[in-house]
Amino acid sequence: MNHASLPTKRQAPSGTSPRTTAGSRSATIPTFFCLAIVPAILLAQEPYAVPRELPAFATTQLATSLADSKGHVKHVWRDTLALNTDGTVNAYIEISRGDRRKWELDMSANARAIDRIMPQSIGGYPVNYGFVPQTVSYDGDPFDALVLGPPIPGGRVVRGAIVGLMLMEDEKGWDAKVVLSLRGRDARPRQQLTERDQLDIASYFRRYKQHEPGKFSKVPGWGSIAEGLAHVTTTHAFFLKCREFVGMPCRLPR
Repeated sequence: MNHASLPTKRQAPSGTSPRTTAGSRSATIPTFFCLAIVPAILLAQEPYAVPRELPAFATTQLATSLADSKGHVKHVWRDTLALNTDGTVNAYIEISRGDRRKWELDMSANARAIDRIMPQSIGGYPVNYGFVPQTVSYDGDPFDALVLGPPIPGGRVVRGAIVGLMLMEDEKGWDAKVVLSLRGRDARPRQQLTERDQLDIASYFRRYKQHEPGKFSKVPGWGSIAEGLAHVTTTHAFFLKCREFVGMPCRLPR
């Protein structure tokens, strides 16, 4: 089977947050009782079991990307750190917020190239979009990163604090995306992942493949900061440890 094994718990209906779904069923319970049980609900929820297996087609793509990058002494995906010592995550910006052009890193050129232009009916990206270097995700591409805040010029590497995780599935399988915010002078995130952000971003990524026959995308909900970090560290481990598994699934030890 080519698809990555998907996390099996805390899936939320479309348009809802996994952390709020359980509470919505208690709307008729008196407010004082709701306040008393909310902490217990949160404590009872377990984190997603991040898939530990990279599918065979993704290990093949990893090998191809590494081969394509060999012509460069320093390559932005291959040689930029995924994580920094201060706990921030590096993100290479492919698409600036508001841009309808679908830029992607050309591994051979070590530079962005336009893959396609999003239809006007879909609109521009509602968030800065890119990837975490030195990672490979379940579709064979680098692990996606969404960076909140004003537009950031494409082709730039930024440092961001993890503020959440967007859960997503498409025709290739599990396709979650870590959500980052640049930090201020106090070292705290400049932006938080608000409900408005969640609604706007989820709406876009549910629609952005509608014009592509045979493709689909689902956003079942949102994950925590810890789950975002777990996805970054797992996809970084794939990058480091799955190079010898070309054409075969690569499973990380627990």
